[in-house]
Amino acid sequence: MSDFSDTIYWLALIQHSGLKLNVLKPVLIRWCVTEGRAPADLLNLSALELTTTFGLSDADAGRILAVRGKLQAQQQALAGWQSQGIEPIILTDPRYPRRLIYTLSPAKQPLILWVKGPARLLNQPCVTVLGTAGPTTTPFVTELLAALEADDIGIVSGYSRGLDRTTFESMLTTERGFTVAVLPMGLAAFGKTTRKLDGAAQAGRTALVSPFAPDTPYQEKLADARNLIIDHLSLALLIPEADADAQTRANAALERGLPVFVKEDTAGNRELLDRGALLLTDSGEVLDWVQQAMVDDAMLEEDETSGEDSTAAPLAATAPAEPLLSDEDFALRSEDLPPIDSDEAIEVLSLGGDIPDILRRRLKKADGNPDDPDESGG
Repeated sequence: MSDFSDTIYWLALIQHSGLKLNVLKPVLIRWCVTEGRAPADLLNLSALELTTTFGLSDADAGRILAVRGKLQAQQQALAGWQSQGIEPIILTDPRYPRRLIYTLSPAKQPLILWVKGPARLLNQPCVTVLGTAGPTTTPFVTELLAALEADDIGIVSGYSRGLDRTTFESMLTTERGFTVAVLPMGLAAFGKTTRKLDGAAQAGRTALVSPFAPDTPYQEKLADARNLIIDHLSLALLIPEADADAQTRANAALERGLPVFVKEDTAGNRELLDRGALLLTDSGEVLDWVQQAMVDDAMLEEDETSGEDSTAAPLAATAPAEPLLSDEDFALRSEDLPPIDSDEAIEVLSLGGDIPDILRRRLKKADGNPDDPDESGG
């Protein structure tokens, strides 16, 4: 069994074990993600070890062990998908979107994402445009897309009718803008509906993504799962004029601290403004927020790499033993420290691991050195 990749084991377990996802998912996450063990070793366990380790029934343990006989067939099936340009990315794959890992609870993280096109785009900064078009929408979108393209920020979309698809397709008409489309159906099923985006995927300009098996047909109920992934991949939601769907998604985004921008102070947008949405007056504001979100993501990744617990310690329930500070205690001598330059910032962030290329380039650009020879390969 050791001749098969981890992906084959995951696919076989998901597609051939017959276990419901709420039974199988905790097993895979504990064994492969939390404990970092190989899925091949999972299938080397005995039925007794499976039942005692994971609390499975004898029948469910037997279903897992029966997957041993499905690995070869699964490898052949995967080769068929790959011949169509469809590639699975499992949760332990380094190409898996880091934002989904950081912002979604493990229970909601898709075990597998199916991708057609450059998987690297899944970890590039993107924003989402929702809602309806008003009289000032077209010039606003044109200006916004130009700013996003210039700053290497893409559009992540559900490729649904209306403004969502309009901005997606408009970004692909720019010289080097990129997009990500998260679909409520399997990629093979989508390919039978339209091949319109295949050229953009082959050119490295768009990534088509689905959490559903390639042959899964379109179903209305799958749209909510698709929207959840989009909104957690996004660094900001932009809403010229809110409709019912945009209201719901924007409220959820505001609750978890994601920036939401509205274009006009209209009746439809008033509720969002009252809940903390930002009134967009200039596209540069979006770029500032997205850049800050990228820095926050880099810090999260640094904490993850270093293994430090970033949660705050609980407040003490009793009064401090030492006396409170007086006003004079704050009159300490201070010295002005010069701001750090891009090289120092890169050195600090590098302590937590690799820095995303786009963040490295942006730091150089902010320091007035966009063409640094050391960064030209990004």
